[in-house]
Amino acid sequence: MENMLERERKETILRLLDLHTYTTIHDVVEATGASEATIRRDFIQLEQNNFLRRVRGGVELIPSENGNERHHELPSFNRRKNINREKKRRIAKKAASYISEGDTIIIDGGTTTFHMVEYIASMSLQVITNSFAVAEHLINHSNCTVILPEGTVDPNSQLILNNLSSDPFQNYTAFRAFMGIEGITKNTLTNNDPLVIQTERAMIEHAQEVVILADESKFHIIGSLTLCPIERVTRIITTGDADPQRLSAIREHGVDVQQI
Repeated sequence: MENMLERERKETILRLLDLHTYTTIHDVVEATGASEATIRRDFIQLEQNNFLRRVRGGVELIPSENGNERHHELPSFNRRKNINREKKRRIAKKAASYISEGDTIIIDGGTTTFHMVEYIASMSLQVITNSFAVAEHLINHSNCTVILPEGTVDPNSQLILNNLSSDPFQNYTAFRAFMGIEGITKNTLTNNDPLVIQTERAMIEHAQEVVILADESKFHIIGSLTLCPIERVTRIITTGDADPQRLSAIREHGVDVQQI
C-alpha cells in the first residue's frame, strides 16, 4: 500500500469525498499508506483542478451555486472505469472464470464489474444488471440476453436508479451476483447512496451466491449505510496488496477471499 500510485491515491480521496463530502488528512493517510506531505500535495493538485476545497485538517466537496454538494461533478463513470484499469481487468477476468455457459447472473454497475463484459461477451448468458454501460456493451457485442430494471439512467454513474419501493428484480433468480462495493469492514458491506443500495439489496436477495470485486482501497472505506452482513458474501476477489490482517478477519466469517 505504501507504493500506491498517484492516480490511485487521488481516486481514493475522491471516493472518500463522494461518501462523506469531507475527509481528513489522517483518514486519507490511513486509507492510502502515503505520508502527510504526499497527501497534502495531492490535495493541492485536486483543488487546482476544482475537485475539492482545502479546509482546516482536510478537504471538502465544493458546493454548487445552489448550495448542493457537487457529487455529480466528480469523475464520470467513463473516466473512473479507466483508473487502475489493469487491476480492475485482472479482478474482472478472475470473476468471469466463475461463470458457465447458460448461467443467469447479476452484474451491478461498478467500474470494476464493467470490465467483466470483455470476458463474457463470447458466452450465451442471461444477464440482469442495473448498469446502462454493461447493458449497452453486451447488447452491441454479445449474444447475451440482457434484463434491465425500470428506472432512470443517471448520466454520471451510468446506473439505472429506481426510487420506487417495489423490487425491480422480483421475477428473477440468479446463480451469482457480481458486485462492486464502496466499503468493506470485517462484518459488513457498506454504501452511501440510498437509491443504489436499495437496488443492490434486491440483487443480493435474488442471487444464490454473492461475489464482490474490490481493490485494496475498499477495505479502508466505511459507508454510512449497511448493505448486508459479510456472511452473506460467498467470495471476495481483490488485489495482492490488500491488507492481510483485514482479509484474515473477513475469512474468519467463512468468506472465500482471493487475491490476484
